[in-house]
Amino acid sequence: MRRARKERRFKLKYAVLGEGITEQWYLSHLKKYKGYIYNIRPSLFADVSIEKAEGIIDELLSGGCDQITFLTDYDSIVNQGKKDVFDKIVDKYKDIEEVLICDSMPSIEYWFLLHFKYTTKEYLNCEQVIKDLKTHISDYSKKEVYLKQDKWFKRLIANDGLNKAIRNANNGLKQYEKGNVGDHFPFSKIHEALNAFENHIKKK
Repeated sequence: MRRARKERRFKLKYAVLGEGITEQWYLSHLKKYKGYIYNIRPSLFADVSIEKAEGIIDELLSGGCDQITFLTDYDSIVNQGKKDVFDKIVDKYKDIEEVLICDSMPSIEYWFLLHFKYTTKEYLNCEQVIKDLKTHISDYSKKEVYLKQDKWFKRLIANDGLNKAIRNANNGLKQYEKGNVGDHFPFSKIHEALNAFENHIKKK
């Protein structure tokens, strides 16, 4: 069975992977909304740790995958004491154009919040971001029964929310990269993933 799973992964042309089901269902809804052509496999979102992600990425590369995008939460990296491990993995793939690693501090929910407003408020963890996100999506939940429905996603993209998030993320990342910010300064690189998804469509 394990070998069969590897063979299916090798056939993927554009793979996306992430830490868990929040990333999985967001990317699934986004694919339907934008018509993106990446492949989504639940196995690529099943408690994917940094170390596990590295193994999957190497496997996909060896199988001839054209593009790989990995979404991860930076707070979990820091909380697990794996910042050095993460930095080494980022350095490993930095010159490999087929691989894009997009982290969010503290979590993907910060990216969601940027659909509604720009903020550089520092959050210690995912729960604090979700509290602010719920002022815009009051019933937001990380349970799969909720995430697989697209109601919450439609709330994100309403009123040009996606373009707002892209602008806000870009502005926040510029400020983060200038330095002189706190240890919990929020940022998201998911807009870079969207740019890669758009470019992949243009190549077809």
